[in-house]
Amino acid sequence: MFIRKTTTTDAFVAVDLGEVPGHGVVRLAPKILQGGAKDLARSVTYALASLERRGTGVSAGVNSTPDGHAAAIAAFAAEVAGWDAGYRLTAGKGVAAGELGDLETPSNAVLLAAGAVAAGLAACPDAGTAVVDGSAGPALLDELAARGLSLVEAEDPLTATADLLFIGSGVGAIDHVAADRLQVRVVVPTGPLPITTRAVAHCRRNGVLALPDFVTTAGPLVAEANAVRDTVSTIIDDVLGHGDGPLLGACERAEAFMAGWLTDLPFGRPMAA
Repeated sequence: MFIRKTTTTDAFVAVDLGEVPGHGVVRLAPKILQGGAKDLARSVTYALASLERRGTGVSAGVNSTPDGHAAAIAAFAAEVAGWDAGYRLTAGKGVAAGELGDLETPSNAVLLAAGAVAAGLAACPDAGTAVVDGSAGPALLDELAARGLSLVEAEDPLTATADLLFIGSGVGAIDHVAADRLQVRVVVPTGPLPITTRAVAHCRRNGVLALPDFVTTAGPLVAEANAVRDTVSTIIDDVLGHGDGPLLGACERAEAFMAGWLTDLPFGRPMAA
């Protein structure tokens, strides 16, 4: 993992693996922390490896006030495009769709939803109900309805009773305390790193399956919705029986692929602290 800083504006790109193309997100705010960007990059690296693709996760931060937004993001996009590193970025918090020029990969909520719901049903084939935190938007609701799942309305999704919980509102949204309050069978991330390492252990103790975010959110890295459903379902099926749970099983599965082309595996697995 390394940080590459831009020279034309106050920005950086966290790059997990060198000398390979990369995918990730770019965020803009007065201060983007490099540590958080590194975590996001690592999650995408594992997503690509889960799909058996040789690539790196990247995560960019542009530090700018609202007044300097347009100039900062334009300078960032022009400079990083000139690196010719093969990076493709999705507009994240603080960045509008279309601002990244040739670097941009449009976000695809439909493919994200297709993968997340497929993952939940692979883990719990008899699921009939789902609760959502709202972060994935209407595309997730449409996919749930299309797959025959009933939506449970709840003020607090973390305490609602349902088969599946779809959550992606923030890194570490489910800590060990929240994990002990869950009333669901499966936690399905719709955003990066929503479950802390300690919470994963509590979920296992409580009989709750915590699925790997780098698999459940991998849909936009695949080209078409049916292919997303098939691919994600296959991966979840592969790791469900792992003795330490599907999240660690998915980590080992991704690492087995990376070991085939990397001399050294990246240090540290994609989990929130």
